[in-house]
Amino acid sequence: MPSMKILIIGGTGFVGSQLARGLLQANHHVTILSRGRTRVPDMQHPNLATLIADRRSESAMRNAVGTRMFDVVYDMVAYRPEDSRSAVEVFRGRVGRFIHCSTISVYMVSYEVQPPITEDQDRGALMEFFPRNPFGMTYGVDKRECERVLWDAHHETAFPVSMLRPTYICGPGDPSRRDYFWIERMLDGGPLLVPGSGDYAFQSVCVEDVAQAFVRLLDVPRSTGEAYNIAGEEIFSLNDYLRTLGRMLGRRPELVHVDQDVFDSLPFSTSPDGDVFTFNTRRTAVFSLEKIKRDLGIRLTRFAEWMPRTIEWFLKRQSNHSIGYERRGEELAFIQAWKERTSARAV
Repeated sequence: MPSMKILIIGGTGFVGSQLARGLLQANHHVTILSRGRTRVPDMQHPNLATLIADRRSESAMRNAVGTRMFDVVYDMVAYRPEDSRSAVEVFRGRVGRFIHCSTISVYMVSYEVQPPITEDQDRGALMEFFPRNPFGMTYGVDKRECERVLWDAHHETAFPVSMLRPTYICGPGDPSRRDYFWIERMLDGGPLLVPGSGDYAFQSVCVEDVAQAFVRLLDVPRSTGEAYNIAGEEIFSLNDYLRTLGRMLGRRPELVHVDQDVFDSLPFSTSPDGDVFTFNTRRTAVFSLEKIKRDLGIRLTRFAEWMPRTIEWFLKRQSNHSIGYERRGEELAFIQAWKERTSARAV
């Protein structure tokens, strides 16, 4: 493929920085637009340039871009419909491909989906607002609106749109520290509190595979006008995931299940800092990969390969505790009380 001029809006983040590396390795000319607060680590390259602007300001983004034209624009940080509207206004007629980072949450704000969830199930009626939706209720609704704005603007020549819908993105450097929530608790030797039955199936995906899929879109003209799920092939229940993770850590964690409604009443069952008790999906969350495999020929990394690298990264590089770990003592006290209560009930 000939070298392209590519802009990444939000190219310093978890996925965006991996994408930038992949594009540079493919000999493209990459420009990153960001607020300038985060530097892409360990990335020095003659084909890399930066622009400073807050993408939430259309005028700031327009001024930063100036008269530049791009073969491809990736938007990794559109979270509100206004973000996508401003992108349409700035780039319509000035880009060969516009590629949006969406999410499987666009499905999971509806009950009208049937696993394995295919890409055409994105318009199901919205469920009643559920603040504990583990896929982010407001997030999923807003990302649906971002998609609607882009599909309305889609034009084969003036504004050709494609998008990926990743599931939980994990791997070395994950700022959400979803896997580390469980890793740190396993390593302290205490039992693990598991909301509900722990039997609902889900998929996660490693960050390198997501970045690879974004790059791969450029090689496949038929991907224009299409959306694709991207997830790992392995399907885990939370129980399966925790036992598999335990084997990788050389541990046999005790799983203590608590009724979901009881769990929801616990003061440490949520955190203002991010996700806690991660991968408790409360419902089956399995996504079809047929379309992305057929069209993009994507090959996905096995969990047994990427998770040990993730564990190693957290153990060597993570200096902070996992989200919510400051309340681990409360977890353990509750677990002990719950075990005593359920034991007495069984007698």
